[in-house]
Amino acid sequence: MDTSLPLADAQDPSTPRSARLMTWIAILVVVVLPFAYFYELWLPPPAERMSLIHGDLQEQHLPMRTWVAREYRAGRIPIWSPHTLGGEPTAANSVFSVFYPLGLWEVVFPTLPFLALEMEIVAYLSLAGVFTLLYVREITGSLGAGLLSGVTFALSGFLTSYPMLQMIILQVALWLPAGLWLLERGVRRRSLPTVALAGVALGIGILGGHFQTVLYVAYVTAAYLAFRLIGERAGWRFSLLAAGVLGLVTLGVGAPQWLPSAEIIARSTRGRLGYDEIAHGFRPEDLWGLLRPNPGQWSPLYVGWTALLLGAGALWAAVPRGRAIPWRRGQAAFWGAVAVLSLLASLGKHGFFYPVLYRVAPGFSLFRDQERAAFLVALALAVLAGLGFAALRQWLAGHGAGRWWRWALPLLLAVTFADLSRADGLMLEPLPPGGWEAPTPATLYVQEHAAEGWARVSSEGLLPLDGNAALRYGYRDTTGNGPLQIGAYDRFITETPEVRWWQMLNVRHVVTRRELDFPGIDLVLDDPNRGERVYALDIGGRDAWIVHDAVLAADGAEALAMTADGALDPFAVAVLEHTPDPAPALATAPEALRVAAVYPWKVIAEAQLESPGILVVSEVDYPGWGVRVNGERAEALRAYGVLRAVALPAGSHLVE
Repeated sequence: MDTSLPLADAQDPSTPRSARLMTWIAILVVVVLPFAYFYELWLPPPAERMSLIHGDLQEQHLPMRTWVAREYRAGRIPIWSPHTLGGEPTAANSVFSVFYPLGLWEVVFPTLPFLALEMEIVAYLSLAGVFTLLYVREITGSLGAGLLSGVTFALSGFLTSYPMLQMIILQVALWLPAGLWLLERGVRRRSLPTVALAGVALGIGILGGHFQTVLYVAYVTAAYLAFRLIGERAGWRFSLLAAGVLGLVTLGVGAPQWLPSAEIIARSTRGRLGYDEIAHGFRPEDLWGLLRPNPGQWSPLYVGWTALLLGAGALWAAVPRGRAIPWRRGQAAFWGAVAVLSLLASLGKHGFFYPVLYRVAPGFSLFRDQERAAFLVALALAVLAGLGFAALRQWLAGHGAGRWWRWALPLLLAVTFADLSRADGLMLEPLPPGGWEAPTPATLYVQEHAAEGWARVSSEGLLPLDGNAALRYGYRDTTGNGPLQIGAYDRFITETPEVRWWQMLNVRHVVTRRELDFPGIDLVLDDPNRGERVYALDIGGRDAWIVHDAVLAADGAEALAMTADGALDPFAVAVLEHTPDPAPALATAPEALRVAAVYPWKVIAEAQLESPGILVVSEVDYPGWGVRVNGERAEALRAYGVLRAVALPAGSHLVE
């Protein structure tokens, strides 16, 4: 096998046909090996298949992706979901991956199968390997080096551990080698269109939605661009243009995700995290995971001994010995620095480097779990393995020992595959009887009764698929499970008396392990096997109401505190943050109100008022919601710090 190829695209007509063929064979190998690695997911008969272990994949990604695909199938952009957390902005909550193009294929399924999601994740491993292959081949001229690096990264202990359960990490990570490949080509050829394509690749990564990984990608890409522009003596004009084009295209392509996500992050519960909560990282003893798979744990630092030895060889070859450092040695030095600095950062508060980053490097104070920097360690070591492979081949050829070399690559690939297969032992488990969504008595009861009117369930996250089951099955829940939750809603649920927020959110059923004893709350199902009870509520909950009195709060925090006060009657007095126009007046006669329809994007109510009042809708407020009264725009109000409201004059009104 000729593993040294010209620096050309596999589809370039000027590339020899045999070289193009070998490139496509190498790509096929990288695509197939992750599926072989996880063959137990798809190859055995259904009754004998394994499953990715229970975690965020089942509790977040499966129901969220199901709902997004269902909305797209209905011809709607899934911007807002009424099903979880009383309503949430799904376009802003990046775990939904609303705009990620590689997930759009899921619309082919009316209900997304779990196996399809598992296969998508394995395909992401393949793509990560293919892009790494292309990048390393670009910088070494060796297809064999690219193939070895691609397989190493795709099957590394990092990618095959928890990122498979938190798949948005994969969705971002796989685009870094793609961006570097295109950036390398663009800088070397002085091609701004190719640099722009690198921005497209990195922007798609932003759409993947894991912003901590986006942060890592941004720092490495910026450093690599500077490194290559200096190394290529590109000149200040091209350098400025390349940096500007790369940044603008990346941010532009990723804008549908990062703009709304920045908005919800500023309003979410994440702002309450302190240094001790976000500075967790590897302990110093965890660094042994570089040398062997961690027994009984994930092994995110492990890339195999082949990569370590070849990477060490690349670094050794990069040491200057009285002559100018060739280009390839500069690459080894760069990726060696990335590996070391990322490893130090991954220690979090257990090391000296992350505390410095926390204070001086923008972005590092926003995210927790610093061990996720293992992503860059794995990629850097995989690239170094390819550089070491190319250097070793060149050295052997120069010493007349190249006759046996054609057998070296298959042998190294086999050893790498076998070595890395020891690092994924915790990722698979037998699929439980009935699958992850096996119905429980409480599930069946909720599915049958929860859709009555516009009422909600408070499931307390006890149903299969945790708090996001409502996304899968279509009812409305006060519970949810995701990293970005509206802070005002969280305070409302936490600080307001439970019975009160049940009333204000129109909760008609509660699934709980508690024993409830309150007037109007009746036990309708008791499942002693799971310790779960379902209660039906008749406590005066409403989907909308009209009040003719209001008090003003200085801001949302004060409004929430006033709402939690037991002396307040929320169905008689509205807590507002702005003076309503018209001002409410005492009702002089009976009035009528009906919620006609509730959609993800619209609520329609019909109201007949005898005097000016405040219409409150039992729906969570968020920037972007507007209101029309009889077809004309009106001022949207926020009531009680969390719900939507509007001031209405006397008369008949159609409110949207």
